[in-house]
Amino acid sequence: MSPRAWPALALMCLLPQAHAARVVSVRIRRSGAHFLIRMRITLDAPPAAVFQALKDYAALPRYEPDVRALRTEATREPDRVRLFMTIHACVLFFCKRMHQEQIMTASPTGDGGVVRSELVPQGSDFRQGRGLWRVAPCPSGSPSSCLNVRIEAVPSFWVPPVIGPWLIRRKLREQAHRASLGLEQIARARALRQAPPKSARRHLRAIDPNTPTPISSPAHAPRAARRRSRPKPGG
Repeated sequence: MSPRAWPALALMCLLPQAHAARVVSVRIRRSGAHFLIRMRITLDAPPAAVFQALKDYAALPRYEPDVRALRTEATREPDRVRLFMTIHACVLFFCKRMHQEQIMTASPTGDGGVVRSELVPQGSDFRQGRGLWRVAPCPSGSPSSCLNVRIEAVPSFWVPPVIGPWLIRRKLREQAHRASLGLEQIARARALRQAPPKSARRHLRAIDPNTPTPISSPAHAPRAARRRSRPKPGG
């Protein structure tokens, strides 16, 4: 992280959390070895900032402790990278270290963006898999962003039958709650750090009225104000 990011991130940690990220729903369906996961999460940060934080893959270990190793490789396309990741996860007595190789594609939209993943089976512990993370303003008109997640996966390892959808849903809800709080803080810090436009500042101020407003330098102050502040001759 750039040293300039620390003050903004520290400020985000001090802001009230009354509007913290919320996991609205987690749904999972298991059919044999095939898993389908759907999640809906709201975050109090501008959609564009959430999308930028989401596609910052190097930041994943900061808000997802199950990630034990991660690296990326650039491709010929600027919005597409190859992601190598190792995850260690436990559900009840069943623990597994999983390796994943994925092609990640990020596509911005006018009010958010979409991140897609396509699993590469040769370098993964999964026979097939794909994911979609869609960020957009919430339809309620509130200042929140809505993150809709859809993940399909077919692991190549054995999953005990007792690890059913109910247990996995409970585990995913806990992970999603923790991760969404971290993602929200990163997105809000990014919105402040990048000298956001007026719309982003209004969004953050709606979340917390104490959000600081960038201070203009004297060179940009109105001319009349500069004249008033100029000392009088002989004063």
